Amino acid sequence: MASKRKHGALAPEDEEPVDPSDQLLFLALGGGNEVGRSCHILQYKGKTVMLDAGMHPAYDGLAALPFYDEFDLSSVDILLISQ
Repeated sequence: MASKRKHGALAPEDEEPVDPSDQLLFLALGGGNEVGRSCHILQYKGKTVMLDAGMHPAYDGLAALPFYDEFDLSSVDILLISQ
C-alpha cells in the first residue's frame, strides 16, 4: 500500500493502530525532587517492573513509603533494587 507522506511522516489515515502493549508506560510513585521514597514503575509488552522502593529518611511509618496506593502492586512481575 502506498503511503501518503506529509513532511516525511505518514498521513493520519495511513498510520497503523498502536498495540497498547507496545507502548512504554513510566510511573513515578515517589522520589521526585526529594531524597528517598523512590519508586518507579515501567510497563512494556505486558510486563511490569518496579525499580527501587525506598523510604524517606525524614518520615516514619506509612508517610515514609512511596505512594503505593496509586498503583496495583499485585501486577508487578519483578522488583529491581539499586544501591
